[in-house]
Amino acid sequence: MSSINHFKQNRAVHLARRDGYFEAAVAAVRQAPSGGEAEESFYGEVLFLLRVARLHARFCVRSREASGADEEFARFVALLAGSVKAVLSMLELRNAVVKDRSFNFLGSNQATLGLQAEEYQRRAAELVRALRSTLELAEESFAVLKVENEASLEASERERYDRARAHVAELMERGQHRYPIAPSLGKLGSS
Repeated sequence: MSSINHFKQNRAVHLARRDGYFEAAVAAVRQAPSGGEAEESFYGEVLFLLRVARLHARFCVRSREASGADEEFARFVALLAGSVKAVLSMLELRNAVVKDRSFNFLGSNQATLGLQAEEYQRRAAELVRALRSTLELAEESFAVLKVENEASLEASERERYDRARAHVAELMERGQHRYPIAPSLGKLGSS
């Protein structure tokens, strides 16, 4: 009895989930709001989408059918997630300066604290501009990767890919696309 390679068996599903969550993150960043705490929750959602895309990208590269481009894309998604974490850090620092009394330790007045908060906001905006620019550069490469992946799938795998993509779209439409990601899964491929 031969052993089953679960990553090969489920590659079409992992590709579909990778593509669906990545495309949702890209669409969200393109429509990013500006202003206030809504930004923090918004970029928290973008980070979640990228983490799920990264997780499934890592599962995709664990099959023999994975290409070098698949591996590069998995690393690229991890880089994007890091960029979104940086945006979130700046937004959290901005809010901390405004709300947290710890900064009174510095002996600064409200105007000085306001300037510091504006600086964190400016840095967050710069990071978002860089993120959008990077995503624009990646658009064509991602389209080529999807075509290559589609060509590598057999008819039955393509059908599974399409069903999984439809399921992801349905979950997103209903707002049921979030689920807990086990911390140990975040370590996949980081060795």
